[in-house]
Amino acid sequence: MITINIIFSFVDMYTIEFQKCRLPHAHLLLFLHPISKYPTVTDIDKVISAEIPCPVMNTLLYNCVKDHMIHGPCGIAKKSSPCMKNGVCSRFYPKKFQPMTVIDEDGFAHYKRRDNGVSVTKNDISLDNRYVVPYNPKLLLKYQAHINVEWCNTSTSIKYLFKYINKGYDRITTAIVPNHHDVSQIVEDRDEVKKYLDCRYISPCEACWRIFSFPIHGRNPNVERLFFHLLGEQSIYFKDDDDIEEIVGQPSILESMFTSWM
Repeated sequence: MITINIIFSFVDMYTIEFQKCRLPHAHLLLFLHPISKYPTVTDIDKVISAEIPCPVMNTLLYNCVKDHMIHGPCGIAKKSSPCMKNGVCSRFYPKKFQPMTVIDEDGFAHYKRRDNGVSVTKNDISLDNRYVVPYNPKLLLKYQAHINVEWCNTSTSIKYLFKYINKGYDRITTAIVPNHHDVSQIVEDRDEVKKYLDCRYISPCEACWRIFSFPIHGRNPNVERLFFHLLGEQSIYFKDDDDIEEIVGQPSILESMFTSWM
């Protein structure tokens, strides 16, 4: 089972992130048809919730939110939480109570989080709607996994996914050092810089994913890079031993991708 982050926006793309201590993490950016857009806060509330459901009227969804969509405990309740940085939650939890969903001037949605008294208990700590990660009830019930669903209308989300696609592999720096407990070891001059190795870190999940040749990222529609050039001055690539007649007869001599597109 993989965890999923979904962002409703105007691009269709995805990337798979591998975390060192967890399963693969999928980030999806979904394009919605104009007739299926959610432009108002009322529309957003139909697909995204940031509240704990009633434990009596909707027991199954309540348990799914409790098991998969609660952040923390952190903050004052648990200062030793991994998300705490300099005494503050790096994920900005707990959020503020919000009587209704609003969209700020930057196009960021602040979801409805009412102070209705409904809470869950994790690690003997009571957590209310301020700790709920936004989710879609239908997706959560179907997959019963951590599926964070967000609404946005800015290009920030595109940059967010491209960051994951282009950030490169996880790296780890290791050093080979002598065993100081070995009294018989001969003291020798060592190049301490060369003793350090810069290695690529691959978790077991990522290793299996790549062995089975599963895709790492994708975009729809695909983006092709066009090389700009003046008319008749496109670059031509060939080997030293290629026949000149075959080179001249190549379709790219008469028309390049850029001129064909134009």
